[in-house]
Amino acid sequence: MSEASIVRRASYGPSSPAIGARGASTRTRITEVSLELFGRLGYFDTSVDAIAKAAGVSRATLYQYFRGKDEIFLELLNECGSALFRVARRIGPLGPDEVGFDNLNWWLGEWSWVFEKYSTMFVQWTAIASSDANVRPEIARFVRSYNHRVAERLAASGVTGIDPEIAAMTMTALVHRINLFVHTDGAYGRSAKDAVDTLSVFLQLVLFPDTPAAVLTSLRLRASNDPAAEVDAVKIPEEPNVAGLSISERTANLSKRAVATVTALADAGAAQFRARGYRSTSVDDIVEAAAVARGTFYKYFSDKQDLLAAIASEIYGAARAFADWIALLDPVADESTLQHWLATYVEFYDRYSGCIDVWAEGATDDATILGIGEHGQVLMDLGAARMLIRRPGVYPFDPVVSALIVRALVTRVPQATLDLPHPVDDDEIVTLLMTCIKRGFFGRST
Repeated sequence: MSEASIVRRASYGPSSPAIGARGASTRTRITEVSLELFGRLGYFDTSVDAIAKAAGVSRATLYQYFRGKDEIFLELLNECGSALFRVARRIGPLGPDEVGFDNLNWWLGEWSWVFEKYSTMFVQWTAIASSDANVRPEIARFVRSYNHRVAERLAASGVTGIDPEIAAMTMTALVHRINLFVHTDGAYGRSAKDAVDTLSVFLQLVLFPDTPAAVLTSLRLRASNDPAAEVDAVKIPEEPNVAGLSISERTANLSKRAVATVTALADAGAAQFRARGYRSTSVDDIVEAAAVARGTFYKYFSDKQDLLAAIASEIYGAARAFADWIALLDPVADESTLQHWLATYVEFYDRYSGCIDVWAEGATDDATILGIGEHGQVLMDLGAARMLIRRPGVYPFDPVVSALIVRALVTRVPQATLDLPHPVDDDEIVTLLMTCIKRGFFGRST
């Protein structure tokens, strides 16, 4: 029986006067076990039956309290969202002085504490936001509301040279993504405090690039004594074996017509993974988008994951080239080249974001695909770190966390612009990224 066909009795929601102590206990137990299952299995792989079994209730009983797992997720989201709003309401005045910097550092620290407390929700939040799940609009609504609250505080603090709504969007996008790296073992051993320390200085300069150096050192945050040594200390994982995986290798001996078909399937796969999320995309979705028969798909790929492996191999080659390119840039002297790198990379990432999200979210257990993602990402981070230490800025930043900030900028901020009240075009996005890098790392307002 499908979820939609179940006949439910009157809801025992939190506003129901008839719920009673026993009902409240049952409802709480359902949300608690759901949180545990979302963290262990992931939102998409958690079923209503699994939640009911773990909570010790029948499926019918669960439906007395919730319409389904979407509604459970939204209740949990509301709980952690309320905690974030409480933090936002308590942000003190910001500005280029010690008080303003201390208030910014406090906000980032509190945000990180909320993230740690509700880490399961925030990790799943990221996965759902990149899919076509039913709860996605609710997440977008919350983000817009939260960003607007922060923007009001920024406007009152006299931020100039960057629109308060855009600045707020950038701040929340970065603090969420950096904490995500920390809590998913993607921060090279840096702690949440290490990450917040570096992010505090970066965002202080993005908002107030004229902040005196004495203010930046007033809180005794983490700094780097030997940036080059810290970069060299990063362990590079074993290079993945991608022989025979790429589209070009698979089609080397095929006719032009067959090559065109395989290319169309790869393009359709990347587009569907981006639009729907890898988990929610079926082979039928891909063949329909590519305008080919289902049998044709299986002539060239064994399954959806095999197609992903082929696309991942293509991404890997491009990622290596991007990493080599940025590592050689002087971010001040080669400003126009850096701008071109950003524009090219943002377009590349947007096209393949659905595929890249697969290894970022652990949506597959294929060792080769995971190896491609891990190795390629480390090379990209090292490239960004080497670019930044080529030209020392106004503060001795931790180069590894700084590279993570660059990663968050180029991968998350362009997507987060979709939550702004007014549309932002590609050129404006690249200009924003350049502004953040120039201000945040080098204190340059022009």
